[in-house]
Amino acid sequence: MKASILPTFRISYWNYEDNMRFTQRLIKRVLNEVNGSLKLRFGEKTFDFRGDWERLTLRELILRDTGIDYEEHEDSAHLRKAIEKRGIDIQDMKKMGFGSLIDNLYKKVSRQNIAGPLFIIHHPIALSPLARRNDDQETVTDRFQLVINGLEIVNAYSELVDPIDQRNRFEQQVSLRKKGDTETMVMDEDFLIAMEHGMPPISGWGMGLDRFVCLLTNQENLRDVILFPLMKPQDD
Repeated sequence: MKASILPTFRISYWNYEDNMRFTQRLIKRVLNEVNGSLKLRFGEKTFDFRGDWERLTLRELILRDTGIDYEEHEDSAHLRKAIEKRGIDIQDMKKMGFGSLIDNLYKKVSRQNIAGPLFIIHHPIALSPLARRNDDQETVTDRFQLVINGLEIVNAYSELVDPIDQRNRFEQQVSLRKKGDTETMVMDEDFLIAMEHGMPPISGWGMGLDRFVCLLTNQENLRDVILFPLMKPQDD
């Protein structure tokens, strides 16, 4: 499942906590309406959506699964050595910056093992260039991902609305891209100009709709639920 329709929205004066509460209410409502229960059967597994869903920081999750505390490593070179020491193979790892290393480490060792529903919170700044910095921990952001059965269903965060901080982060991303990290962002001057004119506090939200429909309909293959599949020409 590599592609998905991604409905998105942004709400002024919401933060990521508001969005987590909304996400939980929304999915519970859909499950009750479509599934008739907050217990969902998928293949041989059953997922329980009752109560408040578990929350783990990305740091806690990776530390649990690998023994690596990425906050103890000052840069990508030191983190790369820790990954190599544990025999974890990540393709093109030598070209990755600190944020990309963390993201690919999570995808390699953690994501596929998550049953969920699980809210993963507090992604590092280097991994979340558009998300607001947390008030209590300046190295992490006000962001969450909802993961169910190893699938990222929702990605959301309190959006960064400080143009100075945003420009600094874009510059860091551009610098990493020049060094070969293709997973980083490019400079967006139009976005910065809009931000300089002023933005209210905002929280953005996006759902992998097709992935969620796969869960609801007990389908393993994304192609079986995609709304607008690519069709081959008749001559082929």
